[in-house]
Amino acid sequence: MTVTDLVRQHPGRRVAPREERRADGRAAVARAARPLAVLLLGYPLWWVLGIQIPLWPVAALPLLAWLVTNRRQVVLPPGYGVLLVFLGWVLISALMLTSARYALAYGLRTTLYVAVAIMAFFVWNALHRGLDRRRVLGWLLALWGAAVLLALPGLLVAPLEIPTPFGTALRTVGINNPYVVAMTRARFTEFDQLYQTARPAALFPYTNDWAAAMGILTPVAVHGALTAATRRRRVLIAVLLAVSAVPILISVNRGAWVSITVAVVYVMVVRVAAGRPKVLLGVLGGAGVVATVVATVPGLLDTLTSRFEYSNVSTRETLYQASWELALRSPFFGYGAPQSSEGLADSNDVSIGTHGQLWTTMVSHGLVGAALLLGTIAAIWWHSRPARAASPDLWLHATGVVVVVQTAFYDILPVPLATALFALAVCATGRRGEGTDRSADPRTTPEPAGGPYLDRRRPERKHS
Repeated sequence: MTVTDLVRQHPGRRVAPREERRADGRAAVARAARPLAVLLLGYPLWWVLGIQIPLWPVAALPLLAWLVTNRRQVVLPPGYGVLLVFLGWVLISALMLTSARYALAYGLRTTLYVAVAIMAFFVWNALHRGLDRRRVLGWLLALWGAAVLLALPGLLVAPLEIPTPFGTALRTVGINNPYVVAMTRARFTEFDQLYQTARPAALFPYTNDWAAAMGILTPVAVHGALTAATRRRRVLIAVLLAVSAVPILISVNRGAWVSITVAVVYVMVVRVAAGRPKVLLGVLGGAGVVATVVATVPGLLDTLTSRFEYSNVSTRETLYQASWELALRSPFFGYGAPQSSEGLADSNDVSIGTHGQLWTTMVSHGLVGAALLLGTIAAIWWHSRPARAASPDLWLHATGVVVVVQTAFYDILPVPLATALFALAVCATGRRGEGTDRSADPRTTPEPAGGPYLDRRRPERKHS
């Protein structure tokens, strides 16, 4: 809300200079956040164009410029010191690269690490300078909703994929690296021959990436259903949550199931321990929805049963073992990037260190790098915990637990890691009593924690 809007709503009210500066400051922060909003709200379009991954560092640049411009007011959030050490360790690991092929993979992952870190750093500071927390959560909800709805067409026609302009351009100039090509294609679903089912991948390179995103965004959606400002929004999110159960179950992706279960169990344990057992009613209601979906969708029960009866994990076990052995050989700085599995039996020609961010980090940046990654998430998670166990923000806090679990079997760059850091930033803001629904009215917005971030100028002198 600008000062002009405030005057229009309250024409007889005199706007104090301090309040005027605070309102202008909030408007300036909202404008600075537009690149992030454009990235997340426009994700389906960027996906169709094949540029959704390259846009992350592009969107981070103006946010970095804002941070540099306002460096005197920017504050290092709690836990982000460990993140800076981790990024430094990643940069040093570049000395271990041995070929251009590995350098390309290293460059892409490092760029995404830095982009996500810049965005999370910006979001934390912007929230503490007046950015409405509902905007940030709205961007994440829009991404979640798009991933749910775009998964549905592929369930009817599988496999379903459309060519992207960027992907076509890369092939035209002779860039055929499988990893790069996967990042630029628009694939709605993969068809799994073993389980004879369509596995959603909409907005993401692989079905595992879709599952990771759904696993980390679903707790955010539950928070949205609990805190929506209007009944219409609550109903809409609740309906989408019920609809999302269909592609999540059909995907036969146990990682997504584990992620959502971990979030539910975390919230349930904290609430019950705090003497609030009513959460069990919500858990039973969610289980009822899942049971209804399984019972009503034709063939779904058989698909789920076969997923557990024919669980092929031998390739993962082989790659996990090989990743651990490589990490032990170079425990400090790793090898810079995942390594070739040429000559390794039962590897399906998949690079060693690509079946989970934890293993990727161990191989690329050593055991020390893996410890720093987990330490980063743990430190930020701890400092972002809600002040009250009854707060709906506990669902946002659960994303920190989920993303740690996901590192064992999913690539968390960029969406899962970014989602967790954004959600934890919002959670930290709520912990300090900021960013509540009152933020829409500048007359009732509380003073930001830690002092007046919006204005550190000298107080105005009164002239007699």
